[in-house]
Amino acid sequence: MTGMTMLRLDYQRSMNPFPVAGMLLLLLALGALSLTGLHYYRLSVQMSDWQASLNKLEHAMHRQMQDKPKPRAAPELMQEIGHANEILRQLSLPWEKLFQAVEASVSQDVTLLEMEPDTGKQIVRISCEAKNITAMLNYIRALEKQPELAGIYLQSHQIQEHDREKPVRFSLVAAWRETP
Repeated sequence: MTGMTMLRLDYQRSMNPFPVAGMLLLLLALGALSLTGLHYYRLSVQMSDWQASLNKLEHAMHRQMQDKPKPRAAPELMQEIGHANEILRQLSLPWEKLFQAVEASVSQDVTLLEMEPDTGKQIVRISCEAKNITAMLNYIRALEKQPELAGIYLQSHQIQEHDREKPVRFSLVAAWRETP
């Protein structure tokens, strides 16, 4: 057995005190970080310069606007102001109370199909479908009990003959009043 070489097993890992690849990667990351920081700094300086220029321009424009005499309102502008006031008036109406009054009267035998308020006349047109004539009349009576609605009139009604259950489609008009 002299021709055999002795096998040496090394179970301890040799520690390399200075890993070159790891250090190189760290240096590259630090370089990229410093370049990014420098770029961020330059951009923030440029942005603050632009902000200062914008503030100067706004101040100059504001000063110029104050020095100019105010022009008289053109008819188009007056019309636009009137339109805006009408929209504001419509938005300030008690829509929530009106919707609650109409929806509170709906039963399982009546389906609300359409509700079309007319703000100028303060009326609302309501289209519904009821299971039968009795359900339609009960719905109208329930609407009459709502304090927000008055003067409820049935405009039209039609029995849907083509449907097996023969529901009644109807439309009515009601005036709404503003309650406190």
